[in-house]
Amino acid sequence: MSAIHFIDTNPLDLTTIQAIIFEGKKLALSTSTQDKINACRLFLDEKTKSISKPLYGINTGFGALYNVKISDNNLQKLQENLVKTHACGTGEEVPKEIVKLMLLFKIQSLSYGHSGNNNLLTRP
Repeated sequence: MSAIHFIDTNPLDLTTIQAIIFEGKKLALSTSTQDKINACRLFLDEKTKSISKPLYGINTGFGALYNVKISDNNLQKLQENLVKTHACGTGEEVPKEIVKLMLLFKIQSLSYGHSGNNNLLTRP
């Protein structure tokens, strides 16, 4: 059975990354990381209820549609479509180790619990 690496705010070192990618080390979110992510989600939920303007990347279209607000009942579909558009591509299949590495870095980035905060706090 492989060991578990608990995602937290500590920087990843190369030894840990290698164990996760090549030795099958499993991932789990630490309690503090779960708390940070939940607090960020609560912040975003409360902010979107109190602000009527479009908030890019949260309740808007993307790119040229940056200023088009998506209705609350379509936000789930917006997120589903975003995942689908990022899931398609061309060319050779990416090696599994690279996919694991990209997902690890994305999880690590989201674990800080800051996603969306700067967008909402720095804009008028």
